[in-house]
Amino acid sequence: MRAAGHEVSLEPPGRCDRDTLLVIWNRYGGMHETARKVEAGGGTVIVAENGYLGRGGTQPKFDVHPGGPQPHHYYSVALGWHNGRGRWVYGGPERFAALGVKLKDWRTAGEHVLVCPNRSFGVGEQVMPTDWADRTAARLGKSTMRRIVIRRHPGNDSPKRPLAADLANAWAVVIWSSGAGVHALIDGIPVFCEAPYWILKGAAAHGPIDAPVLPDAMTRQAHFEYMAWAQWTLKEIESGEPFRYLLRAPLQEKIA
Repeated sequence: MRAAGHEVSLEPPGRCDRDTLLVIWNRYGGMHETARKVEAGGGTVIVAENGYLGRGGTQPKFDVHPGGPQPHHYYSVALGWHNGRGRWVYGGPERFAALGVKLKDWRTAGEHVLVCPNRSFGVGEQVMPTDWADRTAARLGKSTMRRIVIRRHPGNDSPKRPLAADLANAWAVVIWSSGAGVHALIDGIPVFCEAPYWILKGAAAHGPIDAPVLPDAMTRQAHFEYMAWAQWTLKEIESGEPFRYLLRAPLQEKIA
């Protein structure tokens, strides 16, 4: 923030006005209440979290294990919220292209449906119900003959079983708002999202689980290109670039 030209205090803001800028990690507990106070006073809130997609298709949250954060690791940065609920600025297709990720054609076969819950914390409607995975698996079992597999969230540590192993031969993936859906969409696997917000919700499937209605290739590509502007490398963050970009550039409306 200093690199972006701001005075910095590590203490919670007292009186909030239009000049108040709060930067927080996620938005839950006391930080959510502080964010609401800042917004009520006319200030601005920037929310950071784990990134969505690393170079070559890696998972940013687990890129940091075991060596710790490195300059090329990605973190999400957006105004107000994160994971699709916040606001950010789209600057063109080049940022996604730089990740070196190619989207595969939509998959037309598969034996199982993979259910991927995330952890149940946050605020309001964004929070996943604690029993969501089991209820979802039971509901899906009544509407398809395919096997239902639940992939439990690995927590903060790198998963013992690679996500790619569970995506192999999957017909579809059902998420609340898990980052696993990002990688499923890269592989061309239909993703059904049940949260009100998700970073790639516009590229998700609709309709019956056995006959998903899918966006066309251009729409899916466009949502990935838009997503790429909602995350920045640690090196970029240290330079102040994302803060200058978010706070000075006119915000473009989200793509449909």
